[in-house]
Amino acid sequence: MNKLLNKFESKTLIFLEKLSFLALILVGLLIAFFIFREIFIMFMLVFKSETPTQYYKILDSILSFFIFFEFLTLIITSIKHKGHVSLIFLLSLGVTALIRVVLTYHDNLIGTLAVSAAILILIVGIVILKRFIFPDEPSDEHL
Repeated sequence: MNKLLNKFESKTLIFLEKLSFLALILVGLLIAFFIFREIFIMFMLVFKSETPTQYYKILDSILSFFIFFEFLTLIITSIKHKGHVSLIFLLSLGVTALIRVVLTYHDNLIGTLAVSAAILILIVGIVILKRFIFPDEPSDEHL
């Protein structure tokens, strides 16, 4: 009975692993579609007539492009490393996301300082991980 249960568990785990990789590939393809859609929207906005709000729409489109690009990079890294994503890579994504927040929403001084402090904390965390936790591993393993 125990042998049969172990075999069922093994088959179920393999099936779920394949299913999760298939789902990641499908989401990656969907995000790739959205990336190309954002590129098309950017080019259409550039060639439209110039209005004062046009620059904000173009900037919004560029930021959306980079959000999709980061998600696609995360999915590619996850697939490449069989479902594992390094902590340093995730911290780097957090830094770039917070930089985007500072670029777009910089009206509130206290909020901007808080986001800047969060960026600093994440960068210090990345340096600590690279220098003390993973000192012997190549840096391309984490990025």
